[in-house]
Amino acid sequence: MTNQTIAYPLPSSAGHCVVIADFLSSAECAELIARSEARGYAQASTDYPPSYRNNDRQVVDDLALADRMTERLRRHAPANLQLDGESWHFDRVNERFRFCRYQPGQHFTLHQDGVHHRGPLRRSCLTFMIYLTDGATFQGGDTVFYSAGPGGTPGGEAAKEIGRVRPRAGSLILFAHSIWHAGEQVSHGIKHVMRSDLIYCRDARPDEPLLSPHERGHDGYIWTLAPLDDGLIASGGRDAQIRLWDAQGNTIRQLHGHGQSVLGLAALPGRRLASVSRDRSLRFWDWTTGHCERVVIAHEAAVLSVTHLLDRRLITCGADGLVKLWDDQGTPSGKLEGHQGWVWETAQLGLECWVSASEDGSVRLWDSVTHRCLAVLPGEVPLRALLIVGQAIWTGDIEGDITCWEEQGHSWRAARKWQAHGAGIRRLKLLDSNHVASCSEDYLLRIWHCDSGECVFEARHQNFATDVVQLGNSVLSSSYDGCLHHHCWPGLAAEQGYRA
Repeated sequence: MTNQTIAYPLPSSAGHCVVIADFLSSAECAELIARSEARGYAQASTDYPPSYRNNDRQVVDDLALADRMTERLRRHAPANLQLDGESWHFDRVNERFRFCRYQPGQHFTLHQDGVHHRGPLRRSCLTFMIYLTDGATFQGGDTVFYSAGPGGTPGGEAAKEIGRVRPRAGSLILFAHSIWHAGEQVSHGIKHVMRSDLIYCRDARPDEPLLSPHERGHDGYIWTLAPLDDGLIASGGRDAQIRLWDAQGNTIRQLHGHGQSVLGLAALPGRRLASVSRDRSLRFWDWTTGHCERVVIAHEAAVLSVTHLLDRRLITCGADGLVKLWDDQGTPSGKLEGHQGWVWETAQLGLECWVSASEDGSVRLWDSVTHRCLAVLPGEVPLRALLIVGQAIWTGDIEGDITCWEEQGHSWRAARKWQAHGAGIRRLKLLDSNHVASCSEDYLLRIWHCDSGECVFEARHQNFATDVVQLGNSVLSSSYDGCLHHHCWPGLAAEQGYRA
């Protein structure tokens, strides 16, 4: 421990990044690998789409291990960090460890690590990752750092590699959560890593109200939006909370109960709300009081969306590849099987047909009475977004393409397809009879004329654009940056943002 080599693999402008050699001994690495293998690994596909990451992982809470890592790290961790004009002080290593195993063909695509919040005064700031296996024992598997995310820089430049680290057993790498990076595909051998976070804290300001967790806004990304009665909007995201907003951007209520990210919302009659989550559950709420009326474990993996049907039933879909039906009280009423991957979204086409879009690249049409699959619209690129526009089916994929499917006779064809974004499409929403909005991982919200396919408006977030809803003559969009942005409509010239 006394002669450790320290390296800085990135330019200082990229953010804090340091590699500390021999942080663990070879014996310690071998012991951690053996214990992780004895516990057993699971595929990440129950919580992450395979096109995003397909490695094996396990999550372990180990306070004793975190205490040991904290004491060993103290002389290397930055004692203070400046974030948003405030000073944060090093506290400890997060006791939640993620052990990852990469076998041949496994990878983790370009991403940023999420912030772990523990109230307004404590949060994670740096990624803590130890390479447990040596790069000499496997091929590929470098940690590669980039100048930007999938959408490129605000100036329009594509993301470029700014540095890479070859794993060396026992080496620790610390880097800012905000730095974009990827786990290169392993082509031969097996790579093991142990990952956690560095928790930092700050002092409360003298004039700062001590808010309870129920009084704060979203911590982390916003994933989904839903319009409610009285001009209200519901939002959900990484912090497992559902937040209700008025048209002026004021929070009027928060709904608490989910254990992980809220991924889908659907307004129901009678001032009720349905929500689904990465925690596998479907919840029913009275949003006027915040009371959760019922909880159902809906899927065996993350539940990705919920749709309210015309016959008052609900349809959910999930990372288990299933589409499920429920009455408006949460009683199951059917299951649709056929997709070979995550089912991201569902929609209703007329009175007698449901539609689903999947990670397997296909769209399936289902008979709403018999639950029989009526047609499969094939594709090779994983889909993320689905929308019904009149009698047409629109899809958005991970390459940024929008495809418009139209029925001719008794078959469907791709009538139009265009490159709408420079990265994956997260959401498609019909704003009115003439305009469709798209949200993308290139940070952009775009609005398209339905007939011409012309882009009539564009706005840029600071991170992935995730969802959009119409508010009278304006639209509200959400993002991974934790913000909602209000765009005037028509014209969409003025823009106003507020923190979620």
